Amino acid sequence: MAVNPFNIAAVGDVMIDRERPETSFSLVRDVIQKAEISFCQLETAYSDKGSQGSSGPRGAMRHDLGNYAAIPFGGFKVVSMASNHALDWGSGALIDCIARLRRDGMVAPGAGFDIEEARQPAIMERNGARIAFLSYCSVAPKGYYASKGKPGVAPMRAITHYEPLEDDQPGTPCEIYTYPVTEDLEELLADIKKARQSADIVVLSLHWGIHYFRSAIAGYQPAVAHAAIDAGADLILGHHPHMLKGIEIYKGKVIFYSLGNFAFDSHPKAVDTVWYAHRRRVYEGLLKIPPKDQRSAYRFQPESRYSMIAKIAVKEKKIRQVSVLPVFINDQAQPEPFSASDTKGQEVIRYLREVTEEASLNTGLTVRGDEAVIS
Repeated sequence: MAVNPFNIAAVGDVMIDRERPETSFSLVRDVIQKAEISFCQLETAYSDKGSQGSSGPRGAMRHDLGNYAAIPFGGFKVVSMASNHALDWGSGALIDCIARLRRDGMVAPGAGFDIEEARQPAIMERNGARIAFLSYCSVAPKGYYASKGKPGVAPMRAITHYEPLEDDQPGTPCEIYTYPVTEDLEELLADIKKARQSADIVVLSLHWGIHYFRSAIAGYQPAVAHAAIDAGADLILGHHPHMLKGIEIYKGKVIFYSLGNFAFDSHPKAVDTVWYAHRRRVYEGLLKIPPKDQRSAYRFQPESRYSMIAKIAVKEKKIRQVSVLPVFINDQAQPEPFSASDTKGQEVIRYLREVTEEASLNTGLTVRGDEAVIS
């Protein structure tokens, strides 16, 4: 029996904090809802439960329950909760948010009551095909990872090693090496193989990578991505760096190292924390961040305005094409889609090509109509 083709739309980090939450998606809602399955990464747990006493080292992301309305309004069906801010307001807020998502017809992989639930795939069925979504986090604070009998996010942790460039010259820069934690990687691969037995397509979501640094990809990332594809993953959706990163094709499968920010309200109290202020000089020196434009509601570095909607075309139970619809985040912190042939769309695609090349990845982008097809 023939299986009708359908589309999956995937975007990066979402964190809504505004008086009229639904306006976050005013310009992209139609595009998202045209897809049979739509995915986003939710940065915080919206709830009226919990307290900030359990927040992480960088302060708690805003979790006002009123902002939750934007998520179902946007039309998302798969919402990854494997975030480094998932437990900012404690396990009660996290579990409450997951329950709300489920009541509103969404699935929320990547977090749960314990490690078993956090590692469970979310299975979506469309037009005769079964798609499994698995989500993990590499960048959460200590205590945020789920374990036996403990709520939290599914772990895919990494180890960092610093090697002096000149070991006889104290104070000189170091070479940084990162490696996946063996136990976490083995469990992730086992989850993929198990999901593969009951699904036609396995999509792996990873909250990982180096935030704020243009084009940089940590060593553990391709190691995890390649092993996951070898185990049976068909697509990898990366997020967390708050800016686009390069795209890789490995054995015919697409790896998005970072989909970038999507709808991200950078409330000054959430972004300009004591932690960030203390390290501001180092980050701004590396990123060459200009003074913030107080006229704009969007407070991240200019490069992070470039975003995308990844569009995955599925036919006969297989991914047949992956493309990019360019998105630019405007002064109202709204993601606005542009045709890849439009001037603003060309700017986004040009940036994506640049960071892909800078990361020595092997991927091309061919403009076809409104989208850029990955090849």
